[in-house]
Amino acid sequence: MVREVVLAADLGNGSLRVGAVTEKGKLLATASKAIRAGDAVAGESADAESWWRALGRTAERVLDQLPGGVHVSGVCLSAMTRAQVLLDRDGRALAPALLFRERRAMDDALEIAGYFPTDNPADAITAFHPLARIAWFARREPKRFARISAVLEPKDFLNFRLTGEIAADSVTYSRYDALASNGRVLPERLERSLRLLDVPRVAPWKAVGHIACARSPWNRLAGIPVFAGSMDAWATAVGAGAVGEGQGYDIAGTSEVAGLVTSARANVPGLVSLRWGETAWQIGGPTQAGADCVGWCHRLLRGRGTLAAAAERAGNLAPTADRPLFVPYLAGERAPLWRADVRGVFEGLALASGGDDVLWAVLEGVAVQMRTILALAVHGSHTQLREVRVAGGGAQSDAWCAMKADVMNVPMIRTRQGETGLVGAAMAAAVGLGWHDDLAAAARAMSKVERIFEPRAARVDIYAARSVRHARAREHAIDAADAAAAETARDGPKRVSRRKGISG
Repeated sequence: MVREVVLAADLGNGSLRVGAVTEKGKLLATASKAIRAGDAVAGESADAESWWRALGRTAERVLDQLPGGVHVSGVCLSAMTRAQVLLDRDGRALAPALLFRERRAMDDALEIAGYFPTDNPADAITAFHPLARIAWFARREPKRFARISAVLEPKDFLNFRLTGEIAADSVTYSRYDALASNGRVLPERLERSLRLLDVPRVAPWKAVGHIACARSPWNRLAGIPVFAGSMDAWATAVGAGAVGEGQGYDIAGTSEVAGLVTSARANVPGLVSLRWGETAWQIGGPTQAGADCVGWCHRLLRGRGTLAAAAERAGNLAPTADRPLFVPYLAGERAPLWRADVRGVFEGLALASGGDDVLWAVLEGVAVQMRTILALAVHGSHTQLREVRVAGGGAQSDAWCAMKADVMNVPMIRTRQGETGLVGAAMAAAVGLGWHDDLAAAARAMSKVERIFEPRAARVDIYAARSVRHARAREHAIDAADAAAAETARDGPKRVSRRKGISG
C-alpha cells in the first residue's frame, strides 16, 4: 500500500495543476484551477498573489482527496519561465508580475545589449530579458527600483512563500552564465540589476527549505522539505523521460519546445544551452509554432469535424513529393531565428489541394521545425540523437507522433502519464528524498513507456527529399522579412539576416 507521496505543482499562464505522486509516478489525486493574466493582454502581466492563493486552494483539494495513512513527504513546483516577480524587503510584490510577452523594455534592451555582445541570438538581451526589464524600472520608476530587494521567477516566488527562503534553480538560471563572465564596466543601475539576478542557485532535486507557512493548508505540511524544482519545460521533458545523453524531447503544446540532452555544454547559434541533470546539459529552444498553427488552419478552412479528429485524419495521409508545404512562422519564430518579423509561407498549393492536404502541410511544417532544431543540436554538440520523448497535448495524436518519427527518422516515445509536468517535478523531489538514486533511476521508475512510434523507411525517404524544399521556403521567408525591414529603415543601416545554420 502507498504510504508516501510528493505534492507536485505546475503553474502555467492559463492554469495551475497540483498532484500527489507516488515513487512509481502514479497520481493518487489531482486538482487544477484556471489562471487569468491580470493585464488586458494575456501574457504581459499577472497578479502573483493570485498564484499563491490558487496554489493553497488547489493543494488543499488534493490533500483532501488522499486516503487515510498517506503521508506527504515533500513538495516540488515547476512553473512558466521568462517571468519575474519584484519583491520589496518585506517580501511583498512591488508591481504585477512581468510575463513572457511583456515588452516595455525594448529601448532599454537595445542599449544594454551593447554591454553584452553575443553571436548567439538566443542569448541576446531583448525586451524579454530580465536584465532589461529590471533596468527599465531604474530609468522610469527609480523610487520603485530602489525598493526592489529580490527578483524571482514565479516558481521561486511560490517557494519563498512556502519556506521564507530565496533561491533559484540551477537549470533555469544557467542561461545567465554569460552575464556573470562579462568584464565590462557597467553603469550602476546595470550593476544593481545584475546583483538582483544573482540569486543562490539550487539543483532541482535539492531542498531550498522547509514549509514554514502557518496558513491552511500548509500548516498540515509543516516542516516537510520543499525542493527547488525548475521551469515547466524541464519538468515536462524530464517527466517524459528525457534525462540521458542522446535523448531528445518535443513538448508539443500551443507552441512547441525541442531539445537534445548532451554530456557537455554546447554553444550553438540560435539555440539555448542549459544545465539539465546531475552530469547533463541540453541544447534546444522554444518555437512559436505548434498546435496554435493547426488550430488556426482548422478554423480558417472550417475543417470537417473536431480539431483532434481533423488532425488525425489529415496526419494519416501518405506523404508525396508534390504535396503542399508550410513554414510555420505565423507569429514570427524563436529558436533558431529569434525574429518576430518573419512570416509563414505556403508553397505548392494547387486546385486539387483539399482542406486535409493543407492541414497535413501544417502538421508537417511544425514537425520539420522540430527536426531543424534537433538537427542543429546534433551538429553543434556532436551528440547522436537516439530517440525523442514527446509530451504535451499534441503528443496525444497518434498520427502526428508517427509523422514526427518519419520526419526526424528516430523513434518517438510517448509515456503513459499525460501529466508529465507534475511527474517531472515529483521526480526531482523523489531524488532529493532518496527514493531514487538519480534522475535516470527516477525516469525508469516513474516515466513508463506507453507507445513507441518507429520511423517508416519509405516515408523517411520522402520527408528527407522534401526537406530541401522546406529549407528553400524558409530562406524565402527570411528574405521577405529582410526586405521589409530594409524598406522600413531605408535611411538607416540594413538589418543583417541570420540564416547561417538553419537549413536543418
